[in-house]
Amino acid sequence: MTDYNGELTPERVRRVFNWIRIAILVLLLLGGWAVCRADDRSEYMPQLHGILRGKYEYEPQLDKSRFEIRNARVSVEGRLPLRSSYKLEMDFCDETEIKMKDAWVGINPWKTLQLTIGQQRLPFSVDAHRNPSAQYFANRSFIAKQTGDMRDVGLILEYTFNNKDGRKLATLDAGVFNGASVTSQKTAWHSDWDYSARLQLFPCEGLVIMPSVQHTAIADRGAHYTSVDLGAYYELRGWHWEAEWLRKMYTHSSFSACTSVDAMMIYRMPVKKQSCFLEAISYMGRYDYMGDHSDGSAGFSEDNPSRLLTTDYERHRMTLGVTLSVRNPYFPTDIRFNYEGYWYPHGGAKESEQSKIVAELAIRF
Repeated sequence: MTDYNGELTPERVRRVFNWIRIAILVLLLLGGWAVCRADDRSEYMPQLHGILRGKYEYEPQLDKSRFEIRNARVSVEGRLPLRSSYKLEMDFCDETEIKMKDAWVGINPWKTLQLTIGQQRLPFSVDAHRNPSAQYFANRSFIAKQTGDMRDVGLILEYTFNNKDGRKLATLDAGVFNGASVTSQKTAWHSDWDYSARLQLFPCEGLVIMPSVQHTAIADRGAHYTSVDLGAYYELRGWHWEAEWLRKMYTHSSFSACTSVDAMMIYRMPVKKQSCFLEAISYMGRYDYMGDHSDGSAGFSEDNPSRLLTTDYERHRMTLGVTLSVRNPYFPTDIRFNYEGYWYPHGGAKESEQSKIVAELAIRF
């Protein structure tokens, strides 16, 4: 763990930890297979999933383009004897870095109750809670990327409400978390826990309504925020309609409240010709908006030490696209073409967040 002059370098330490994470993933997978072989029960077979997304982006305003591997994600999950469960998920190319995403263990005291502890996504929002393998567009909405995305280390309790016939009526997810960076678990001592809760309602077939709330620390000097979110989607005969509204309110007037909106419509049209290499063609459109936003990473203003600096400026975006789903029963493959049009009322556009054309190839397993 030292370089050639005998000094310990942060880069070398980071590489060693990344290889340790990879080794843990392999060991868990092999261990799960060993349990299944010893117990000879297929219900305990580890489930291996993953997604690889490669894309090309071109920004006409800058006349610049780039290629990018957005995700190279692998997860292992499953159930074990005595009502226990687990999940381990890593991304080997999350913005060019290897990152641990999920690492939790759980127990199921009875069928409708699950308790999980570890690193996991906070139960909050509709779109922000989606895994990359379930995304409809090449790039995430502002809610999913900026204002609602959050992972932390903590405890989540999930309870499912069923009627007498066994139909699911609602699911409640609630948890408490460190409120610190996932890389600062050892020093994450707090007197006040952060929390998040989400209620999923299933009033009729195809319709899901999700109100949720989240309270999180984002910086030092006592900066916190509380977010409330209301989202819903409806699916019928290949159609998917979805809308979501989020309001992010900062404590002690450290930043002005931020509002985000996301609305999308998708139609998936099956291709009936068996001789065609396509299984379906999806046509989609999305509008999303975000006001001035701070995630705490930019720090505080020099003129006002209690005021957070803006990390994302107010913007509107319209996305139009088409997705070609390749006929592949073993490795679902999507070819996406999106156009994203941005509008900034007061300027502040970053180089990678301007109007662009995106082509993406995504393979899941």
